Amino acid sequence: MIFSIHGYTRNALQHAVVLQELAEEKGLTIVVPHFTRKKFRRYQQVRSHGHNPSPDIALMELIDELREIDDLDLSTIRAVGYSGGGQFLHRFIMLRPDIIDRAVLFAPGWYTMPYSGYAYPLGLGDSKHLENRSLSLDGFRRSEVLVLVGDNDIGRSATLNQNKEIDFLQGRTRVVRAKTWVKAMNAELPSECSLKLQLLKGLRHGFRRNFETKGYGRLVFDQLLDEGPAPLSTEESQSS
Repeated sequence: MIFSIHGYTRNALQHAVVLQELAEEKGLTIVVPHFTRKKFRRYQQVRSHGHNPSPDIALMELIDELREIDDLDLSTIRAVGYSGGGQFLHRFIMLRPDIIDRAVLFAPGWYTMPYSGYAYPLGLGDSKHLENRSLSLDGFRRSEVLVLVGDNDIGRSATLNQNKEIDFLQGRTRVVRAKTWVKAMNAELPSECSLKLQLLKGLRHGFRRNFETKGYGRLVFDQLLDEGPAPLSTEESQSS
């Protein structure tokens, strides 16, 4: 089973339509949660809104419901998060380290850094937004995680978080932020658990363009199923 987490535009239906044919071809079940703006305003940061449950709790409730369906196999759960979905997914792994077996983060806007000196969601430090939840890097010790980003994904549109602290700590573009985060994470993880980063030549931002027109949905599925060539190492990716 593969979960696809939508981005800031909340285009869950588009994810389902674009990925359905590929999922059927590979004999997979694709699940696309929809984090509505009304209930999950800051789902990317895995923060609750009003009296609604935190997005990680909502996703766990969905997974528990799916486990009641006899024909579905949830013995392994693999997931891709696009843009804001990648933000959600890597933070979900920090909060729920035992759920995701393999993940692809495709062009997140910014990241939670593995530094306790910064409050969550910028770092691992205590924050009211954690609501008594605990953060851990343990999920990255058991999950295989690949970060993908287009080498032309360097725009600073209104949808990119341009907070000065994030710019200073992570960089000003999705490309630089991906490199910064992967390097920081790998400094904290054993070498056999290292994250991979692959820059995709000529690619910009945009789910439909990259997954449908450019065909990178197949690359993502191949990586989640461990059927494609091994992704480039961080060093190779950064030098390409």
